[in-house]
Amino acid sequence: MDLLGDRFSIEREIGRGGMGTVYLAHDNHLSRRVAVKVLPEGLSATIGAERFAREIRVTARLVHPSIVPLFDSGSMNDRLYYVMPFVDGPTLKAHIAASGTLSVDETLSIARDVAEALSYAHAQGVVHRDIKPENIFCYGGRALLADFGIAKISATEVSSSLVTNVGEIVGTLTYISPEQGTGEDVDARSDLYSLGCVLYEMLVGEPPYVANSPMAVLAKHITSPIPDASTRNAAVPEGLAHLLSELMAKSPNDRPKNAAALINRLHTINSPAPARTPAANDSARRKYTAESMAAVDEGMAYWLRGIQGGPSSRDKLELAQICFNRARALDPNNSLALVGLSDTVHVMGYRGFRDYGEAAAEARSLRYQALAADDSVAEVHGSIGVSMMYWEDDFEGAGREFSRARELGPDVSIVRRFCGTWLKIAGRTEEAAAELRIAVDLAPDIAAQHNALGDVLITAGRFEEAIPHLRTALRLSPQYSAALERLEIACHRGGRTEEALSARRAWLGQRKLPERVRTLEENVARLGWNAARELDLRSELALLLDNATRENPFGENGTSRQLADQVITTYAELGEYRSAMDWVERSYLARPGRLRRVLTDFLFDHRGLAVDPRYAPLLRTAGLQDLLDDNAHLRADGQSSSSL
Repeated sequence: MDLLGDRFSIEREIGRGGMGTVYLAHDNHLSRRVAVKVLPEGLSATIGAERFAREIRVTARLVHPSIVPLFDSGSMNDRLYYVMPFVDGPTLKAHIAASGTLSVDETLSIARDVAEALSYAHAQGVVHRDIKPENIFCYGGRALLADFGIAKISATEVSSSLVTNVGEIVGTLTYISPEQGTGEDVDARSDLYSLGCVLYEMLVGEPPYVANSPMAVLAKHITSPIPDASTRNAAVPEGLAHLLSELMAKSPNDRPKNAAALINRLHTINSPAPARTPAANDSARRKYTAESMAAVDEGMAYWLRGIQGGPSSRDKLELAQICFNRARALDPNNSLALVGLSDTVHVMGYRGFRDYGEAAAEARSLRYQALAADDSVAEVHGSIGVSMMYWEDDFEGAGREFSRARELGPDVSIVRRFCGTWLKIAGRTEEAAAELRIAVDLAPDIAAQHNALGDVLITAGRFEEAIPHLRTALRLSPQYSAALERLEIACHRGGRTEEALSARRAWLGQRKLPERVRTLEENVARLGWNAARELDLRSELALLLDNATRENPFGENGTSRQLADQVITTYAELGEYRSAMDWVERSYLARPGRLRRVLTDFLFDHRGLAVDPRYAPLLRTAGLQDLLDDNAHLRADGQSSSSL
């Protein structure tokens, strides 16, 4: 097809409307199947190539589990286009047509996914403007919101370029907010109105306003009473019907104030109680003397606080070591004491409190002693799994050890936490969240469990759910830097600007960077949060790159996260994915077996790297083809070669 030149091998047209035509194609530059949306000639001329490139740069930075990302954009033969991954799943429009109406539970699930996507996009200053069932895909039990491509272009400009095709934009008018329909400036609450219309259609089987012409539909949005979904579908609970009426309020001021508020409301409707795991018999503890186990418990309490870092980390780890040695003296075959001592020695090594090589060798010896003493103790297999996952780059072996550990100790909270982390790295996000909720239920007073659950909820794009757990982690351990870093990210991506600022200020303060704190506050007052945060991220990047000239960026640096990982994460947070990819390549060459962790265990979404033509070939070379499926992490079946 000459329209798109040699870069794309067009397979077929897969969609057409007033806003453009979508083709399924093979992108010869990115080496993958994609969907290419080509804008109409009139709209292309109205926007212009230069402005299109500038505006789409903003939406291209949106990377979220419930958003179909943008890979690229351009202009060819006077037509603008942008490139998205091809989602091999039905649109919500097709799903409604096939089902008639959707159940309340499925409607709520889709609503939460789309609301999370909108909360994230709105926090970045992007209003979608065209929420409709055709732009929502159903894939693997999750909803994906598509077509943010020209979200920054005003509705007035779009309408003026399409005046000869009014009949082709009926879908948009079916869900359009009153203020957008009358040409007023719109904000995030316009998207909430459109989402309310979509939810109504899911429950009732038809849109809230139906008429014989597009303009008659628009008039109903502006003047007609808000329909009550519960009068058309008796299964709709009163709370949900009331929420839909609020979403479809004529005035933006009468709707939920933002998507975050909507998410919280959705979780109060038919919210199932969290699953809890009954405690199993703790047979391992009964094998050892009470005095020895008391010392183990004391050592574990110190160890859990020591691994979180902070100024007193060394003291706590040394106290843990004393306790585990005392337990060992009381009962030399206490495998829980041996493995506790092994873990403590290892942490002291990579924190820099001991020579790392010596500490790693001693920890390995103690771990094997624990296994030889008793191979039926869950914590021993859990510790072996941690070593395999973080230090030996044996991910599948770690999965087998964690599976064995969970089988032996289903009531051991730390085992469930490590299982959850493994599942997250495997891309099985929903299973990971369920596992970590069990870990929290079993040990609600351990900060690390809440931090781990908050981390996987961030990965899932559920920022509102993550925030309370991260706050709890900080209440239990106020110096917990990792939880503070995650809280800042969750608040930022969820649109909680003031809380994000507070968390970032505290995070910088913990690192003794008062000048950065002052500059951040000044820039927030002058430029606003998003711009100020970006400037501070650039300061962080400069610091990291400077450190990388003075130390090995691929060495262990007091944590399982390398300096290179921090560089990659910061570049990704800035939306500079090609620069991030430079460092991903370097990381792979330095330590090939660690690539999966680099892509899935840190605070960025690896799908953003897909804009770089090196991404797909690298994953194929590394045997990580599963990550090339942009929505693999959404699959309910959680396919994996491991038994966990």
